[in-house]
Amino acid sequence: MKALINVLLVIVVVVFIAVVVFLIRTSGSDDKTAQAEPTDKPIVYMGTGGVVDNIERRLEARTGRDLRIKCPEKVDEAIGTTFRCSVRYAGLDDIISKAAVKIDGPGGEFRWKSESVVKAP
Repeated sequence: MKALINVLLVIVVVVFIAVVVFLIRTSGSDDKTAQAEPTDKPIVYMGTGGVVDNIERRLEARTGRDLRIKCPEKVDEAIGTTFRCSVRYAGLDDIISKAAVKIDGPGGEFRWKSESVVKAP
């Protein structure tokens, strides 16, 4: 009988410790989440008019033809953001090239490169 009481006492102590550990872990994760939220940076969007003008000016100088560049109107200006723009001859619908743009500096500084679109026969 004494052995049974000792076993039950050990089980109660183990369960109590498990409950305490569970409560500490769950309350600690809530605190970490609450602290992380205010430090997250808000997304700052920028217009792509300057990007369009830059690509258009440089590609028109290379091709000698009027072009029409279409980019997303607004993008996240965070460093590392990437997006693509389509390039067409003015007045035509076929895409002749894609410009890959990457934000690589503060305030929306960017670099880009264009790749010709190969049409399937």
